[in-house]
Amino acid sequence: MPKSDDKTTIESTLQSFWGFDALRSYQKAPVKDLLEGHDVIALLPTGGGKSLCFQLPALMRGGLCLVISPLIALMEDQTNQLKLLGARSAALTGSLGRDGIDRVLENARVGGLEFLYMSPERLKDPLFIARAENLDVRTIAIDEAHCISQWGHDFRPEFRNIRDLRDIYPEAVMGAYTATATETVLEDIARQLKLSDARIHKASMRRDNLSYEVSTWGDTESELLDLAKDLSGNAGAGLVYVKTRNEADRWAERMKAVGISATSFHAGLETKFKQRRQRDWISNKVNVMACTSAFGMGIDKPDVRWVIHAGAPVNLESYVQEAGRAGRDGKPARCVLFQGDKERKKVQENIESQFPDIKIVRDLYQTVANQGRIAIGDVPTSPSKFNLKEASLKIKCSTFQAKASLRLLERANYFNVIETPRTTLGTLRWLGGRSQVLNPKNHHTDIVAEWLMRNSVNDAPTLTSPKKLGVAIGLKEEIIEVTLRALDAQGRIEWTPNAAEYSIVWHSARIKAANIVLPPPIYDDRKVNAAEKWLSIQQFINLDDCRSLFIESYFDTGQESSSPCGVCDNCTWNKSTAKSSLIKSLENSAPSGIDAFTLIRTVPPGHRVHISKLLREMLDSQQIRTIGTTVFSIS
Repeated sequence: MPKSDDKTTIESTLQSFWGFDALRSYQKAPVKDLLEGHDVIALLPTGGGKSLCFQLPALMRGGLCLVISPLIALMEDQTNQLKLLGARSAALTGSLGRDGIDRVLENARVGGLEFLYMSPERLKDPLFIARAENLDVRTIAIDEAHCISQWGHDFRPEFRNIRDLRDIYPEAVMGAYTATATETVLEDIARQLKLSDARIHKASMRRDNLSYEVSTWGDTESELLDLAKDLSGNAGAGLVYVKTRNEADRWAERMKAVGISATSFHAGLETKFKQRRQRDWISNKVNVMACTSAFGMGIDKPDVRWVIHAGAPVNLESYVQEAGRAGRDGKPARCVLFQGDKERKKVQENIESQFPDIKIVRDLYQTVANQGRIAIGDVPTSPSKFNLKEASLKIKCSTFQAKASLRLLERANYFNVIETPRTTLGTLRWLGGRSQVLNPKNHHTDIVAEWLMRNSVNDAPTLTSPKKLGVAIGLKEEIIEVTLRALDAQGRIEWTPNAAEYSIVWHSARIKAANIVLPPPIYDDRKVNAAEKWLSIQQFINLDDCRSLFIESYFDTGQESSSPCGVCDNCTWNKSTAKSSLIKSLENSAPSGIDAFTLIRTVPPGHRVHISKLLREMLDSQQIRTIGTTVFSIS
């Protein structure tokens, strides 16, 4: 192994593989420490070259580097990049099949790989366990390490499997890397990974090329669409982050309808569609990606010029990570967050739903037992089946609350939950009888109802889908979906759309539901933590001072700057200048005046609420006058 203080060796390896002349200032210490055999925890900004901080020293240390990563897209992207650089690398993913995984592990065993990427779940795979002790693992890297902490914004219980690697490879050096972690999360990472003597490195979270803007003015959807149309035509590739899969698809369609080259990405897509859409966006065949938080982690596209959020994420960590996917080439980029009252209330309700009342949790436990027919004191030897939608209807709560209750019970170790693959088929049963007189075929409900009446078999439930029925009846899938809901509401059919089903693994005896308790670290502490994180991003939204300084202060890296960024909406807002510009515009428009909404939209989104307030002040002080929504100057 090369000497750790051999600057020429580090720089020559960096140059020969990556083509860089030197490391960034904040990369030097993490690289040097890992190379010298010290465990490392590093907090580095999104787009700041975290992967290089473990790839470079791992390559120089020799042997095999195990990289634990949370997303397949992230693993495949980094593996492909390493291959292009000439490093021998592979990723263990389900697409390989059992034989393929076995071949990769055998290749690693005989020294044919330098990097092996895998998910934390894969550490429990019998194929890996069988070969683990025969692998020459000298470096272990954990990417997105905040996932191991229950205080992290993307907690993944499976990440706790990683600490077992310390027992298998006691001589290996371990590095944990994240772009979004508070001091509490960093301490928890060290505790969970048993890194008592780790060297901790923190870089400033400041990205001087990013201009942050927040708009709470106007209708979020119309304002966002106007901005996306403007930016897509003038400012290159962009991302629009939304909350749900349906919203991602809907926003992609809305943008395409107004001439924007757009597509969508979310976890519900088939792998082949995900890969194709990702490739199209990275290669600039598609300009804009409407996506959920499932997209972007590990995607190295340097020329993203703007990132828009339709509503705030649940915490500032997620926002900084997602917004940080803009401007990785160091050139100016815009990060615009839209939040109206509707979006704020919806997210807040979802956060509160993550922590249902204990009665709902106990009722859910009882329903799980009832569906599986598990008696008190029994420990089933095989998994029981559980239908989430049926349970939520039974205990009269939302599916969101039911799912949250299920996960809380799992974290409290009452049972394990395995989500089974979703099916596209739902259950349909005709209830309308055989002699019902239908209206003439002048409405979709009549057409579908008549077809169901004539084709149902003995009123028995059947498995079908809106798509299959649409083909058979000759109507669009979307129309069938709406019609089935309507007929179900009328009591003419029973329609249960496809819903996620679960297998429940009972590793302890079933108890009385009334005896269910949730320890404070699982419920009370996490509830307080979620509320505090939501408060932080709302403070960021309502801030009057520099937004970059607020982000730096939040992460408390000890390297905060005292100077404002000069480019965020708050730094660039000048009331006096804005007022002079308004007066000049109104004078030039005399005598016809200007529509107030048109006037407000002449400024960037982050300034619009200020302009709106300024217009009201000028109206109250009789510096302007209005007729309806038209504004006139008073000369």
